[in-house]
Amino acid sequence: MDTAKIRRLVTDLVRVNRDYLTRPEFRNAARERLVAVDNSPVSRAEAALVDDAALPYLHLVETSTALAGITVSHDAEPHLDLVVGEIRPDATFAGISTALSVGRTLAAELGLPLRIVMVSYTTSGNSSAAAQAFVGARFPDVEARVVAREDLPSIRFSPDDSWLVTHWKTAHAVDVATRSGRIARERVAYLVQDYEPGFSPWSTEYAVAASTYRRGFQPIVNSTPLRAYLEKQQGLTVDDDLVFAPDLDLDLLRRVAAKRSAGETTRVLFYGRPSKHRNLFRLGVAALKIAARELAASGHPVEFVSAGELHGDTDLGGGHTLRSVGTLPWDDYFDLLASTNVVLSLQYSPHPSHPPFDAAVSGALAVTNEFDGTRSGLHDRIDAVAAEPEALAAAVVSAVRRNAAEGPGAFADLAPGALGGTLASAVRSAAERLTAARPESDGSRRGGTP
Repeated sequence: MDTAKIRRLVTDLVRVNRDYLTRPEFRNAARERLVAVDNSPVSRAEAALVDDAALPYLHLVETSTALAGITVSHDAEPHLDLVVGEIRPDATFAGISTALSVGRTLAAELGLPLRIVMVSYTTSGNSSAAAQAFVGARFPDVEARVVAREDLPSIRFSPDDSWLVTHWKTAHAVDVATRSGRIARERVAYLVQDYEPGFSPWSTEYAVAASTYRRGFQPIVNSTPLRAYLEKQQGLTVDDDLVFAPDLDLDLLRRVAAKRSAGETTRVLFYGRPSKHRNLFRLGVAALKIAARELAASGHPVEFVSAGELHGDTDLGGGHTLRSVGTLPWDDYFDLLASTNVVLSLQYSPHPSHPPFDAAVSGALAVTNEFDGTRSGLHDRIDAVAAEPEALAAAVVSAVRRNAAEGPGAFADLAPGALGGTLASAVRSAAERLTAARPESDGSRRGGTP
């Protein structure tokens, strides 16, 4: 092995260890890749509780048997169990916020107390108590006990529990538990917020994610573009009343719009998440480099800021630097948005994504990528163009010039029904279907007490 190759290997090893220690997203991804050889105490404890029906799924993916060994007891109080990966203060984005909103609403519709079940391995610095404290502080209207994966063996579940899954890994965990009789399939609702097979390259993860849409769970779908894509790719039929528009915090966006002002310098905010492939980080950087050079030639003062995930500052050329502020707390993010009049936010998936709407509704101009016809025409302040550096750069330059000429816009909500009905109405329709479909408990579930 030559010296140059050894040097590269050592450099890579240093980077991998640094990222594993400092980046929870990287750590979780690494653990997922190592799941087939997982021999942690939590994994061993779960394996001891798994019966023959679920045993073949052990180590299929990280969460496969997280719920396969739960204890079902007829004297346990029924709950709505909201199943999430993990709740962390530094990674509570729109998806988790929407899941909590749907969980709270569905629990009320079903007349059940809410319980939050985390099925990802708990990362360093987090715990059920830490997640509980964060939920109480960030979502004071959500009353729920939070249960970590390692706590599951000590929890008793009722055969009359209803379940809400929120991501393909949670849907898969519940699917495996239905195969061993621990959970009734007809008591499960599936909050679908994106076409999640695309989060992984074609692989075991892709195949398992795609399979979750065909498991007969009651769907609740976030946006009409996503519903159309699910129908096209999976043949999944979803009634109109089960589709809701993205759950934007309109009161907060009104306050953001009221704070927004014109300035001599136009700030361009890039929603940059290098670890999330669907957010097209490198493509966005290439587009900004093209835009920065053109704007430098025009003499218009511009500032470039990246938020969403911490990364190194990037020289864009033309005297401009893309400065990263990393992952921001919820309120800090919207304070930054209020001081920004142009937003570049990319997502290579059919869900329309929150950041472009947060920007456009609160009066900024947003640039995003088109995806299979799912983004064009959704808001007159969102420019959806081809996912190519030149097209994105041209759209950013055009937005900067438009902002310089016109200044920021006023608050402008989406047209009624443009992306679906209300969250409350979609959840109510799902609750009605769950209530009509669920059988009475007959005492035959495995893992239960007489």
